[in-house]
Parts: sequence; C-alpha cells; structure tokens
Amino acid sequence: MGNAIADILHHVEVDIPVKYQEFPLRAHELEKYCSIYLKDKIEVDFINGKLYFVRFSGNLHIEIYPIGEGRFVRRYFDQIEPYRIVENEDGKLTFLGYVNDGPAK
Repeated sequence: MGNAIADILHHVEVDIPVKYQEFPLRAHELEKYCSIYLKDKIEVDFINGKLYFVRFSGNLHIEIYPIGEGRFVRRYFDQIEPYRIVENEDGKLTFLGYVNDGPAK
C-alpha cells in the first residue's frame, strides 16, 4: 500500500483493486489446497467450510475464496493480484514460492 501511495504522489499510474467474483468449488476441491507451505509461517487450512491463509503459527487467519482454478483472494479486502496455488513441475502444490510441506494441522 505504501508503494501505491508513493506512486500516486509521484503521478505514476497504479492499478485499482478489484472485487473478484467467487468461483464455486466443493469442500473436497478446496481441501486439496490445504497444506503447510512454510512451517510456522504459511499454511492453508479448511476450517468450518471456509478456506484460510494462516500465518505466524496460527496467530493470523485470513479467509480466502477461489476465483478460478488455483486462484484465490482475501474475502474482506480489495486485492490487485490473486494468490496462486499451483502445481510445480514435480506435481507438488506451491504457494508464494513455497512447496507444500505436508498436510495442514
């Protein structure tokens, strides 16, 4: 956000955040994205029927929702670039550059 504000002040064009349309997926389809991607830092978990991006040893839960296959955004925030959870060349899921490290807790 700080970079966007600096760009605006310096008359640089910035992208406007978008409210994305939710892409319906069933629970078992969402659960396949659940994993620990970086121990004690980055995890995706399925809690009470919703998908969460869990940070900092479980101290921060950010609800995310699908907008396409492997593409997610935060539920209550505007977001320019969606998160991507995709398979790498070894067939393992990756998120934010980290390869899944096992099932979520």
